[in-house]
Amino acid sequence: MKKLAIAATGALALAGIGVGVSSAVTPTTTISAKVTPLAHGTKKKPKKAKLVVKLSTTPNPADPAFAADTTVVHLAKELQFNGSALKTCSSSQVLSDNSKCPKGSRVGQGIASGSALGLTEPLTVKAYNGPGGNKLELLVDGSTPLAIHAVIEGILSSDSAPYGKKLSVAIPPDLQQPAPGAYATLTEFDTTINAISGKKKKPYVGVQGCPSSKKMAFAVDYHYQPDGTTGHAETTAACK
Repeated sequence: MKKLAIAATGALALAGIGVGVSSAVTPTTTISAKVTPLAHGTKKKPKKAKLVVKLSTTPNPADPAFAADTTVVHLAKELQFNGSALKTCSSSQVLSDNSKCPKGSRVGQGIASGSALGLTEPLTVKAYNGPGGNKLELLVDGSTPLAIHAVIEGILSSDSAPYGKKLSVAIPPDLQQPAPGAYATLTEFDTTINAISGKKKKPYVGVQGCPSSKKMAFAVDYHYQPDGTTGHAETTAACK
């Protein structure tokens, strides 16, 4: 039973980039984003920035349990990502002993919480730059009510306007549903990417422009289980 509960809580950690709903459930889901500083640089000289993305889900108490099997976070086209400029740490190394990750490979941190099988688990998150310049390794840990230790891997790829990049996460079936009919639901996942630079002073996240609206676009898409429906939420972040 303990193994089952740990797997369930691992599922909500892995679903941590986002949470979805089926047509049978009606939670309130939101995304918020903040980029600092507000001022921008250029494509050649982007301004080093801190990026904060927060996802939350408030389930309807009358709804059955649910989980996301894929989650995609869409990131503003005014942002530039330079993972290849920083040192990296593999998901296996992060999981086995993150203290041995190269200095400079850690790019952020956060908090999360979720519920599965009647348990609620507060979690801490540490973010590392993964191999290939397009991966984000998220180390998720919790101690109460259970010991949780898992890595979530997000993959960055090109996106269409008004977005520039998207972070995609696929959740393994056994973590979406640690037991038949037992789905894991994330209630909060907040991630802060630090304002740091790598080789040739290239920022891990840089701001290279600002639209005339002074608002950068962000969004999240979910694909849900148990019935395979989809969900969507949007937000903006100020710039100047």
